[in-house]
Amino acid sequence: MQEQNIPIDIQTSKLLDWVISRRHCAKTWPQQITLIREKINSAIQDMPEHKGITKLLTGTYINYFHCLQIIEILKETEADTRSMFGRYGSQRMKDWQEVVRLYEKDNVYLAEACQILMRNVAYEIPGIKKSIAKYEQIQHDTEKKEAECVKNAQDFRDKYKSLANQLGIEGKNIKSELTDLLGSLPEMYKEVAKQAKNTKEAAAFYRSFLGQIITNNSELTCLPVLQYIIEHGNTTVYEWRYGEPPLRIEEPVLFVEPEAPVTTDDAIDFGDAAIDFGSSDVELETGDIDWGQIDMLPDAHEATIDFSTIEDAELGIVVQEAGVEGGVAKDNEALTMLDYHKTRNMFLDDLAELEAFLRQRLIEIQATAKESKMGFSFSQSHSSTEKAPQELEAMLSHVLSTLDAINRPKLKNLALIRESPRYVDRVANSLQQHLRLADKVDGNRTTLAERRRTAAAEQARLQPTLKKLIERTKELQADIEKNISKKYNNRPVHITGGVTSL
Repeated sequence: MQEQNIPIDIQTSKLLDWVISRRHCAKTWPQQITLIREKINSAIQDMPEHKGITKLLTGTYINYFHCLQIIEILKETEADTRSMFGRYGSQRMKDWQEVVRLYEKDNVYLAEACQILMRNVAYEIPGIKKSIAKYEQIQHDTEKKEAECVKNAQDFRDKYKSLANQLGIEGKNIKSELTDLLGSLPEMYKEVAKQAKNTKEAAAFYRSFLGQIITNNSELTCLPVLQYIIEHGNTTVYEWRYGEPPLRIEEPVLFVEPEAPVTTDDAIDFGDAAIDFGSSDVELETGDIDWGQIDMLPDAHEATIDFSTIEDAELGIVVQEAGVEGGVAKDNEALTMLDYHKTRNMFLDDLAELEAFLRQRLIEIQATAKESKMGFSFSQSHSSTEKAPQELEAMLSHVLSTLDAINRPKLKNLALIRESPRYVDRVANSLQQHLRLADKVDGNRTTLAERRRTAAAEQARLQPTLKKLIERTKELQADIEKNISKKYNNRPVHITGGVTSL
């Protein structure tokens, strides 16, 4: 192979050092390029209107090879200023010819072109690509987060509807709707009491079983509230305590804070909280009253009783009994057994006790049956209280049905509202919190959508810039290879690791 055909391979990262070490350029070229850049900035201020010049001056850094193309264009636009000796009288042409002359002195253009190529390959093009990849990743992430926001917002709204349905309201005006539902509590308690009657057999079985186990206790009591409701229904607490229905019931007034409370300056604000006098009952001490020593009047034994006004006052007489305020059920005593939280909790305790007993007894009977098949048994049998597993399962089913009836979310929430009006605010805030979270998620989705659109716009703006920069860098690399080849008798020159590798 002839020496002229041997290619010259130059690594892009070492291109500038290579041309300086071969003495094609001087080390002082940066000082010379400063003057050239000033000349170019001055010449650009006065340029003719031409599509080719506009294309050259936009979107790239002007170098020596661009100046050569500008001169070729000026030869057309400034042709009328050319003299018979081939010189141009146009100042534009003189300025750009001066720029080219300064570039060619000491091959400053070659050093600058090598530096531009190295910078484009190492920094500019990878930087734009990295920005485009970042904006693409932002779009991908925001699209994913937007989908999550839509799903979460819908989940919050579905949760709101589900909770509203559990409470039996539409959810448009939570406080007033919940307050209106309080009228359905008596009917719901009536249903629970009806379910409790189905546990009569189970309660009797439990009492009979305990009677045989505990023989010394003649006055055995178990499941007192459950047994009472089975026999008498959901009566008032007054009747449960005193054994007779009240003459009159004065139910406590429920006060629920309105949606938009209105207050006046003349009115005294006592606050919206109900006064809690405690739930314990007042017990009066009984005993003989010591009236002291009473001195009788001399003629006291001769006094007669006038019964003439008895008939007129008969209607106003109220018989008062010990511990009972005239037969009037007030405050907690006016509530029903299931409406009063203490007796309702006792009712729940009785059901839980009965459930635990039935489950344990069912396990014991099943274990006894298994041991009998194997020929031995360690369990004591009480023939009078023995029940088949199917009967125990039926009893247990009735107990669980009663528990489910009284533990319904709607009934429990209404019972809490009945006891504490402030609970309405907590329920309303709890429900509305789901809607507030849904609105917040929607706001986040709007922000994410705006961010995604901004990233897409930036990506669309950078794509043409990247494409143009790659094209100009390829042209610059080809010009550098061509100029270096001329210095070595047109030997082929290859700049490796250049723009073609990106």
